[in-house]
Amino acid sequence: MENSYLAQLDQIQEQAIQMAFQQPQEGQWTKEHDKNDCIIYSKLNQVGLKMTRTELKVNVDPKKAMDIIFDMTKRSEFDENFLEAKIVEKIDENNVIYYGAGKSPIILVDPRDMVALTRRTILKDGTHMVVSKSVQLDSVPNKKNYIRCEIFISAFLIKEISQGICQVIIIANVDPKGSIPKMLINSGVSMQADAVKKLMEKMRLQTLKV
Repeated sequence: MENSYLAQLDQIQEQAIQMAFQQPQEGQWTKEHDKNDCIIYSKLNQVGLKMTRTELKVNVDPKKAMDIIFDMTKRSEFDENFLEAKIVEKIDENNVIYYGAGKSPIILVDPRDMVALTRRTILKDGTHMVVSKSVQLDSVPNKKNYIRCEIFISAFLIKEISQGICQVIIIANVDPKGSIPKMLINSGVSMQADAVKKLMEKMRLQTLKV
């Protein structure tokens, strides 16, 4: 089973790298936001929902940032929408299966949870990367009052481009499941820039405590 998990991570890591560094026209990305050093591209995924590629610059230590992003059990310390997380299985120091749950940003919508196969790595060019995908485990059944979302690919890539400044790329390809209309989900993409910047700033402040 361990080899199967590592093979899955190898595959989505390569997919995430390709999506992160390809030219927008090559990947058929549509630019939806470009303001205050934050760019958001989108395109439809395999279930007709928008997946996104967000690019922004953050004044942060890349290793400390990735340590925090990788350790989902500490996410609630800087993300008020995150409710809980635990390690389901530790494959090794850099490959872990997490359970996580968070509040929906949409009023009157049930909270979501996930079981995520997650890897932390450093690419040859010095880019720090965390990538995740959903896995199904009998040992982690669906919980009452939660909707189990599906992560096709989630990736954070951080690289220092000048003293103290990092380029951050976030790939998000997720199906929240449940009965939320696709139109409502897709319409929110262009409004997520402020939320992403606020979350990254809270993450940056958290690294200063490490």
